[in-house]
Amino acid sequence: MENNTQLRRSDRNKKKKSKQSAFKKVFNVVLWGVIILLLAGVGAVGGKVLAIIKNTPPLSQDALTKMKQSSIVYVKNSDGSWSQAAILHGSDNRLWVSIDKIPENLQNAVVAIEDQRFYKNNLGIDPKRIIGALLVDIKAGGKPVEGASTITQQLVKNTMLTDEKTLTRKIQEAVLAWQLEQKYTKKQILEAYLNTIYLGGPHINAYGVQAAALQYFGKDVSQLDLAECAMIAGITNNPSMYSPDSNIQQATERQHLVLSEMLKQGFITQEQYNAAINEKLHFVFKNLNLSTYSHGYFIDQVINDATDALVKKLGITKSEALNEIYNGGLRIYSTMDPNIQTIMENAFKNPKLFPVDPTTKEAVQGAMVVIDWKTGEIKGIVGGRNTNDFKYVTRGISFADSKRQPGSSIKPLTVYGPALQSGLTAATVVDDVPTTFTLPGAKPYTPHNYESNYYHGLVTLREAITDSLNVPAVQVVNKIGINVSASYGKKFGLDITKNDMYLPALALGGLSQGITPIQEAAAYGAIANKGMYISPITFTKITDSTGKVLVDNKPEEHVVLSEQNAYILRSMMMDVVDHGTGTAAKLSNMDVAGKTGTSENSGNIWFSGFTPYYVGTVWMGYPSSNNPVKNYGVSQVGGTFPAQMWRTVMAQIHQNLPPTHFTDKPSGIVYETVCKDSGELPTDLCRQDPRGDRTYTEMFAAGTQPTEYCTVHVSAQIDTLTGKLASSWTPPFLVKQEVFINPPGRTPEQNAYAADGKYVLPTQSDSGSDVLPGNNQNDNGSQNGNSPTNGGDTTAPTNGTEPGNTNTESTGQSSTSSNGGQSSSGTNSTNTNSSGQGNSTTNQKGIGNIINSILGH
Repeated sequence: MENNTQLRRSDRNKKKKSKQSAFKKVFNVVLWGVIILLLAGVGAVGGKVLAIIKNTPPLSQDALTKMKQSSIVYVKNSDGSWSQAAILHGSDNRLWVSIDKIPENLQNAVVAIEDQRFYKNNLGIDPKRIIGALLVDIKAGGKPVEGASTITQQLVKNTMLTDEKTLTRKIQEAVLAWQLEQKYTKKQILEAYLNTIYLGGPHINAYGVQAAALQYFGKDVSQLDLAECAMIAGITNNPSMYSPDSNIQQATERQHLVLSEMLKQGFITQEQYNAAINEKLHFVFKNLNLSTYSHGYFIDQVINDATDALVKKLGITKSEALNEIYNGGLRIYSTMDPNIQTIMENAFKNPKLFPVDPTTKEAVQGAMVVIDWKTGEIKGIVGGRNTNDFKYVTRGISFADSKRQPGSSIKPLTVYGPALQSGLTAATVVDDVPTTFTLPGAKPYTPHNYESNYYHGLVTLREAITDSLNVPAVQVVNKIGINVSASYGKKFGLDITKNDMYLPALALGGLSQGITPIQEAAAYGAIANKGMYISPITFTKITDSTGKVLVDNKPEEHVVLSEQNAYILRSMMMDVVDHGTGTAAKLSNMDVAGKTGTSENSGNIWFSGFTPYYVGTVWMGYPSSNNPVKNYGVSQVGGTFPAQMWRTVMAQIHQNLPPTHFTDKPSGIVYETVCKDSGELPTDLCRQDPRGDRTYTEMFAAGTQPTEYCTVHVSAQIDTLTGKLASSWTPPFLVKQEVFINPPGRTPEQNAYAADGKYVLPTQSDSGSDVLPGNNQNDNGSQNGNSPTNGGDTTAPTNGTEPGNTNTESTGQSSTSSNGGQSSSGTNSTNTNSSGQGNSTTNQKGIGNIINSILGH
């Protein structure tokens, strides 16, 4: 029984062992199959991983440090320090700051909440954190609820890889993170991370801690306290949730968590924690976008000029240059004076400083530029005023850089400056009488003065610029030559084209394209600067974010006028302001030299002038047309509102500057007493002129002073009864010796219009048959010269017409000569001359006059 029992057990054991052996064989086969499959899978995966690693992009320092960075425009303060005037950025508003300017509290806050083993782990990835995050995700049902990326991994993802969630990116991220840890220090990695993370909100565009500090708290990142640092550090985990711009409550809860982690990890004390938790934060929520910076007209001009400079210096396209400005982290050091700029902007907000025309819906626009003429640095630019019909937008229209016809404000640049350089003098005399100019290839041209039919007669160049006379200006350009006039205009920085090579354009400012207020201000600055032209600049240099100079913007310089001629021209322009067309621009404590300008029909009105400190130009007109600028129906000129605007602004700019005069007289200036009617040395006859002593003292560049004596003043015997030259028929008791002027080349028709015509030497003599005296003005005989013809009209104008307002001027252009001896405004009727006597075609003398003549009265 027992044996049977043992046998049965033995059989059972054999059968059991047999079954186990079979199972083991099957298991081994399966196990090895699985192992083989796993090894094959690992091999395949390993091969794929190796391929991914092989295709990982190289570690790029440029990718870390040359992200899209905002550029900054700086201005110099009165104490010499630089401050931000504007932040320029594209899609990413990022301002790079070095790690030493980022508070340690902010550095520690980010490490505490984002990667607490950052300083201990050099692998780039954190295996412990990966396992921990995996377990948390498993407990959450497989949903990803906790990230495991280190600060180094996040930096790689933000700067060198895309945001796609694939195995390939994660592997390459780990590889690059490891490489990054081997090449750079922790401080370098943290600096790059803190400057690249997104910290914006629904209404805030901020990349990096500097942009965030400015936009959330309105202060530099270096000024943030502990509570503010913790608030910013908390944003990066989920900006849409934790930005204070999104939800203050959630942002505060996140801030408290950051502070708690900092305390737990030993970065702050309990006292610091308590103080930060209880601190009430003050937000500014200032979105630094393209349209919110102050002083838009100036900053926009800086952008334009910086773009051009980068294109020229770096050899890049304009599009590439603009990309550098908005995304390259440039530092642009502007020339703007914030005080001057603010004064100008405030003046342009005052409607009382602009003319009003109720008949048009369009408001008069304006522009102004102020330059330090000693350096060429532009200190202020206003390119327009905000009105109902014109709203300025950044990168929009700026009339300060828009070309308009300058009218007579061009005369110092293309007429009188070139004239002095050509050997003429301030005492050179030209005849202000109706004159028709006929040039090859051009229509006959008859200019007129703005006072319409008022012509002064013989005037010096000093008098011509003072009263802004048009006919003398054309006479001068015709004398020195169009090519000479144009060449000096170009030297002064004006855009003179081939379409401007004719008299009205160069003498009276009727340029085909016009000039800009910036160009005119710089040109006038050359006169102030002893004849040295300095190109105007809005910035001095451009650097990259590390301080490397990309553009050293030194202005170009060249000589336009000699020091002596610049000094003389300045003196002539001082007369314009002292007693000429620009008296409205006078300053009480400062010398001023300037010139008014009015284009045809008052379509553009200007005033440009300079002091011992600054040069400024004001333009006014309509944006889209050359319609006359009127104030309640009265046409305006450069000596009205533009001159008043200039004085208003300049008075404030110079308010705290030491009062001074132009005292920098160069060597080579001599003074000489000359005759006003000839510009030559005077004779006794010049002092016996019936109008009084006609001599005055003028300044000259040495060697240009006159050496000949006046031949314009002459003495002759006349018949006091007839006014004609005495002859053998004249009774001796009617003969009288008198002094006259004898303008060279003037015709009787021209003489009829000249204000000094009544003092011209008669050309007819007594014939013995005269009963009544003739009229000197219409009886001077025939002389050679270009002039309007009488055409048989027996009613001639008398000598000159008193102007209603001598403080005006215009281009005065006319394409054809006037007919019938008339000026462009038509026939003169009887007028009152300067002595108050009535003039007519014939001057009847009664018996009382005869008796008075006999008696010598």
